[in-house]
Amino acid sequence: MNCSACGKANADSVSFCEFCGARLRSGSASTSEPQVTRTASLPPPPSAAEVAQMGKSILSSLTLGEKFVCAGAIAATVGFFLPWVSSPDLGELSGLLGQLGTSGASHVSLSGVDVAKLLGAVYFILLAAIASGVLFYFSRKAASAQKLLIGGFQVMIGSLFGPGVIGALFFVPMIQSVAGAGFWLLGLGFCSIAAGGLITIATLAKRTR
Repeated sequence: MNCSACGKANADSVSFCEFCGARLRSGSASTSEPQVTRTASLPPPPSAAEVAQMGKSILSSLTLGEKFVCAGAIAATVGFFLPWVSSPDLGELSGLLGQLGTSGASHVSLSGVDVAKLLGAVYFILLAAIASGVLFYFSRKAASAQKLLIGGFQVMIGSLFGPGVIGALFFVPMIQSVAGAGFWLLGLGFCSIAAGGLITIATLAKRTR
């Protein structure tokens, strides 16, 4: 075996050059051994049953108030993008909808995004629903005093829009005739947020007694 460092011949049984001391079998060992390619094994994706079990465990860990707030925040957020106004008969809304360029349409369907183009302040409704969801996320690991404070904010957020929207849906005939699914979800969602905040406050008040 010839040394790769000095080029002199050595016996096959030696591992180091007898003349310069360089290692002889480092290159041959690496070439003679088969190269094993190791691929990282990825965990299999969860099955539908595992996902369902995970969802059940998350729901079971929530209190009743948190369930109301979570459902309300989701409903209000989704309701903002669904039709608030959906009617073939414009009636008294023709003047308002004419400003959006839709008065000549045979059927009108307007979501919260469409209404916000006319009045930008409508976006505060969406921000309130998102803020409620963010408060819900932080309240899960908060202390009792912080949960009490967050519950008060949830009541305030839900009361800003929920009672007014539901009241209009039940007692204003003009709105009843044109209200879409989004407007109903919006009102019910914010009322659910307020109810969840009240339930949380009542539950914490019982614990502190």
